[in-house]
Amino acid sequence: MKVLIVYSTKGGVSRECALMIGEQLSGSMQVDIFDVKKGAPSPDGYDVAVIGGSIRMARLNKSMRKYLKEHADALNKINTALFLCCGITEDFDDYVKMNFPKNIIPTLGIHFFGGELKPEKLKGLDKLIVKSMRSTIKYEDFEAPDPNRSPLPEILPENINRLADSIRNLL
Repeated sequence: MKVLIVYSTKGGVSRECALMIGEQLSGSMQVDIFDVKKGAPSPDGYDVAVIGGSIRMARLNKSMRKYLKEHADALNKINTALFLCCGITEDFDDYVKMNFPKNIIPTLGIHFFGGELKPEKLKGLDKLIVKSMRSTIKYEDFEAPDPNRSPLPEILPENINRLADSIRNLL
């Protein structure tokens, strides 16, 4: 089985998630991983596509939005999973609605892989914004804090594992 993984990233979180999926599948499948900004092939000829990226200012990268639009028909002909990496869990459904074309039907679902707010991975204005967000989240006085929730966003390997299991089950 051939698996295509295409991601877009700003600070490296989506790349890390794409590599985690690839590692889990590489033993039993041919896995090709591409950064959409550096060029990614059409899903034609693949059995499975895993497509997604990070959210910045409520949007997916422009290159990823263009890729999804151009390849919607091909993605609908194969098993497809979409994913988002973002630090604000509560806004996930809104991000999905705003960023994924309605004409793509992801047979393997839409997945949330979490996110990170690490200013050391960023530059310029992005770094300043993330530092500000981190301090707000870290020191916010929550009314009913959840003891199972990290005070800062993190990658959710269990969600990545679940998707990898779904793909393996296609064999």
